[in-house]
Amino acid sequence: MGSVIAVGAIDDDAMLLEGLGAWMGRDSTLSLVATARDVNEFLALAPEVDVVILDLNLRDGTSVSTNVKRLIAAGHKVLVVSTVPDKEYVIEALEAGAAGYITKDRDLDTLARSLQDVADGTGTVTPQMAFLLSADRRLRRPQLSPRERDVLWHYGRGMTLDSVARKLGIRPGTAREYLARVKQKYQEVDRPAYTKSDLAERMREDRMELNGLE
Repeated sequence: MGSVIAVGAIDDDAMLLEGLGAWMGRDSTLSLVATARDVNEFLALAPEVDVVILDLNLRDGTSVSTNVKRLIAAGHKVLVVSTVPDKEYVIEALEAGAAGYITKDRDLDTLARSLQDVADGTGTVTPQMAFLLSADRRLRRPQLSPRERDVLWHYGRGMTLDSVARKLGIRPGTAREYLARVKQKYQEVDRPAYTKSDLAERMREDRMELNGLE
């Protein structure tokens, strides 16, 4: 038997959270260890979880991209759940760094598999979501880690790598490794960036800000 997946859930529907807790209490592979009505409340709890289930539309009016990015910056993997199978929302969530997106009409077995996939680092989208994504014709954004974004943001705005390293408190060699990963990830989405000016252009195209927070 594998290890138990510690799950956090952010949703302002109290009945849904209670239902999740009851269901996971009957599943030996899952444990709901923290719940909150919004991201601020969840981060204040500082729980140690493997995956965070995040509702797409919270009543506090925060955007899914901002919520996903804040959770990722805190070191969490995020699975977005929603009643809305809308392409724009799916893309927004995944571009922000969510590891998966499923709709609330899926059964509990699908949710369990999705949580396992996200915890394993493989990510997950349902066939319906995959079809929506396949119809998208916008520029594909690479999934950069918060530190990769930091290095890109400073370097692309004109700093030398040595200066970036000092700014971020890392070794110059480490900064070069992060930059190499950034270039590789842009290559993988067919948007090569060989030079500093190329990287600056990718930042403009992706409307990138520091730490990905727009």
